[in-house]
This record gives sequence, structure tokens and C-alpha cells, in this order.
Amino acid sequence: MSTQDRPRVDLSRFDNSWYVIGAGPVKRVLWYFTNALCFINPLFPFRSVKPALLRLFGARVGKGVVVHPGVNIKFPWKLSIGDHVWIGQRAWLDNIDRLTIHSNVVISQGAMIIQG
Repeated sequence: MSTQDRPRVDLSRFDNSWYVIGAGPVKRVLWYFTNALCFINPLFPFRSVKPALLRLFGARVGKGVVVHPGVNIKFPWKLSIGDHVWIGQRAWLDNIDRLTIHSNVVISQGAMIIQG
């Protein structure tokens, strides 16, 4: 089949007006910088404050959660993490919709979870 015979996608008809981010512009900007400085940044030394920061931005976070350096989280207000969860280095949680991580789960280093 030649490229001329393939069906084409008409991107001019794309409409995502139904999508709700779930946070105002100030909260999104604050999260952008918090994520960059405290989560993505591998030199941030205070691993124990990361669950509290996630809660501050609306995530539901259980006890015993460990978030290693270099983790990128899209929208914490759409995130729910159970008890005793480990999120490995350089994991990427691209949660444009509600993401639930149940208790006693390990998300390995470099893993990418795309939700939405």
C-alpha cells in the first residue's frame, strides 16, 4: 500500500475542550517549580518531605511512601498512592487523568506510566 492510499487523520477536527486539568493557573505554576526543584532534580536531598509536598498539592498519599530522586509527576491532584509504595529513580507518572497506585507496589526506576 502506498502512502497515498493510506487513510489520513484530520487533526483540524481534534477537540479536547472537554478536558479539565483540575487546578488553577497559580497552583499549576507552583507545582511546575516544585516538581522541577524537589522531584525531578536528582540533587534534592530530602526524600522524606516528598510525600508531604504531594499531599500539599492534593495527592492522597499513604504511609511509608518512598519517592526516589528524578521522579516526574504531572498532576499530583489527580494522584492517589497507597501505603508502602516505592517510586524508583527517573520514573515518570504522566497522569493527565486520575491515577491510583495501590499499597505495596514498586514502580521501578525509569518506568513510565501514562494515564489518560
